[in-house]
Amino acid sequence: MRDFLAEIRKDKQKLIALAVAFAVVAYVDIAFLLKAQFKSLNETGAKAAKLKTDLQAVKRDLLVMQKNQGREKSLVPVKKLVPEGELLSLLESVSEIAKDNAVRVTQINPVKGSRQPAKGGQPKAAFLPVQIKLDMVCGYHSLGAFINDLENSEYAVSTEDIEISPYPVSAGQTERVLLTLKTYVKI
Repeated sequence: MRDFLAEIRKDKQKLIALAVAFAVVAYVDIAFLLKAQFKSLNETGAKAAKLKTDLQAVKRDLLVMQKNQGREKSLVPVKKLVPEGELLSLLESVSEIAKDNAVRVTQINPVKGSRQPAKGGQPKAAFLPVQIKLDMVCGYHSLGAFINDLENSEYAVSTEDIEISPYPVSAGQTERVLLTLKTYVKI
C-alpha cells in the first residue's frame, strides 16, 4: 500500500484524476443521494409534528368529553317558572311570540288551578298549575311556528289542547284556533 501511495505522488496526473473522481463521487452523493435523504427526513419530521399536535388535540378532547360525560342531563335548557305575581310577564311573552309568527290573538284567558291541600306531614305544593286559554286566528304554518317557539321559549309552557276550525270571514288559508297552554307558577 505504501508503494501505491508513493507511486501516486510521483505521478501528478494520476493524483489529479483521483481527485476529480473523488469530487465527482462526492458531488453525485451530495446532489442526489443526500438531497433525497434530507428531503425525506424533513417530510417525516413534518408528519411527526402534525401527528404530535393531533394526538394532543385528541387527548384534550377526551378529557373534555370525560368531564362532560356526567353533565349530560344539565345540557337540557332549564325552563323558567314565573312567580304568581308576575304571570303578566308570561302572558306578554306569549303575545310577543304570537305577533312574531303572524298569529292574531283575539283573547287570552289565564285560569289558575286550585291549591292542593297538604297531606299528613308533607309540605304545601310550591307550584300552582295555570292553564292559558288562547283564541287565535292564523294559518297552519303560522300555528306550527307559534307552538314551536312557545315550546322553545325560556318559560316552562306546554300545549295541552288544541281545536282548529275554519274561520268564516276569510277566503284564505286562515283558521280559528282554540289553544290551551299549561304552565306552573311559583307560589
